[in-house]
Amino acid sequence: MTTYVHYGSDFYNPSLAFRAVNKEKSCKPAEKTGLWGTRESSNFDDGKIVYGWKQWCKDTKYRPETLKKSFRFRLADTANLLTIEKPEDLLPLPKTAPWQLKDMSALKDIPPGEFPTPEQLHEFYSPNPCYLDFEKLMEQGVDAIELRNNHLFSRYLREWNCDCLLVLNPDVVVSMMEESDYVLMQPMSPKGRK
Repeated sequence: MTTYVHYGSDFYNPSLAFRAVNKEKSCKPAEKTGLWGTRESSNFDDGKIVYGWKQWCKDTKYRPETLKKSFRFRLADTANLLTIEKPEDLLPLPKTAPWQLKDMSALKDIPPGEFPTPEQLHEFYSPNPCYLDFEKLMEQGVDAIELRNNHLFSRYLREWNCDCLLVLNPDVVVSMMEESDYVLMQPMSPKGRK
């Protein structure tokens, strides 16, 4: 069973977990909905290297303080995990706005020794955000989405900065808290208070 890590908090609090909700014109769900994680292992089952949140934060120096706190979790055995590995995997998924995978064949047809036109370059390099409909995916039974090969998706799933997991349905999260974590969450007895 795959173990995931969520950075930025010491423990999983189910009472703060909310189902993913769509956010208008965003590739990510609304803030404080869904749960982000990344594989604990540095490799996928097929041996490919995971470029996870921890490595991305180190490489970009983005909020390194979030790496000091984390908790581990896995998905319930009954969870329906959707894995996205290549941009074509986005085509059949429900979206909140029309979207097409851009045709890159125009750059393939450039004769050797010639340069692409500014229009071709613009078409090739311009963002093409894909706004997934997280609510509809949950209606279809998807509990979580795992993104692999994130470097292929920078134009489509903007702000999905690394190989990651987005839990849409918090009911499938199985916390893997250490025994010492439970002690931190226990209420203090009246005698222990000062």
